[in-house]
Amino acid sequence: MKTSHKNQLIASAVLPSLLLSSAITFLASQPSAAASDGEYAAGVKDYSAKNFKGASEHFGKSIQGGNKSASVWLYSAHCFVAMGQYKRALQTYEIIAQSFKGTGEAATAAKSIDQLRTRLGMPPVAAAAAESAPTGGAPAVSTAAPGDEGLMARIEVISPKFGHQPVSAASIKAVKDAVAALPAPLRKKLDAIPDARITLSPNLVDRWPETAKEAPDESGVDLAALPGRIYGKDMSIYERAKVSGSTALKEARPPKHLRQTTLNMCFQLLDDNMVISKDPELRKEWEADKASISSPMSETLATFMKEDDWGPRETCSELFGFMLGGYNDMTENVLRCFPRSKKWLAAKMGIK
Repeated sequence: MKTSHKNQLIASAVLPSLLLSSAITFLASQPSAAASDGEYAAGVKDYSAKNFKGASEHFGKSIQGGNKSASVWLYSAHCFVAMGQYKRALQTYEIIAQSFKGTGEAATAAKSIDQLRTRLGMPPVAAAAAESAPTGGAPAVSTAAPGDEGLMARIEVISPKFGHQPVSAASIKAVKDAVAALPAPLRKKLDAIPDARITLSPNLVDRWPETAKEAPDESGVDLAALPGRIYGKDMSIYERAKVSGSTALKEARPPKHLRQTTLNMCFQLLDDNMVISKDPELRKEWEADKASISSPMSETLATFMKEDDWGPRETCSELFGFMLGGYNDMTENVLRCFPRSKKWLAAKMGIK
């Protein structure tokens, strides 16, 4: 999350002009299969005229229309930089670097990632495998009971701020039930990660009060509305979503939703350790499932159909939670549309 002071510094920096000047030179020399695409052509024209908002809209429509070229993604990323949407630009560069490896566009994206991270005050890519947590966090209280070991003994609760209600016993139980539901071999793997822990808060702002003063990030995402976030090996779960524009909170999420969030995050730590979602066999099943999904369901499941590594990872983490008793608004759709992925994952993870 970026502070307004940091954004002011970035806005006055020379980064946009440096990136864009090199991008124009690179892209202008690239033959593109998308040249016959009207939206793409219109985007290039607007981009050359420095009408970056118009160009961005054209490139977005080109992508939606089926243009899968690396150049349209790179143009889009540079437009985001020019418009000051640095977080969105960074995410797009990362997609290019992962999805178009070995291309000139990927090399340009990699350099742009390094420059953006430096200007944003973020660590280099090699040191940034995990999301950085906000600073100044509130102290947590352990929920460990006699006999709890490993991850179960590292479940902690944050006391409420801003007049919020404390985390309920039902929510704590939902998180503990999720950990207890893990198959023994997987639970053992998580227990063996010494810095893996779960922190349950009324909301993000209770754990990091200073974030209550901050607006949504450049991509428009309000982290205080999300069910949780992983910071390194710290699985931070929020019982309630924050009401936009205030410190008031909405109703507590149902226990099954909290169970799903917990299991989803546990899978992501396991995936980092076991390399599950990148397994070629899983990818084959996932691609087969994805190919059978048609519009408008493809729009509903867009998060799970991303071309980069996040598509399979999101699919697996959701399926993993559902198969172990979690539930959320996407449960029925994901289970119905990814049957081959579900079967493969159940066998891989030892879920009966």
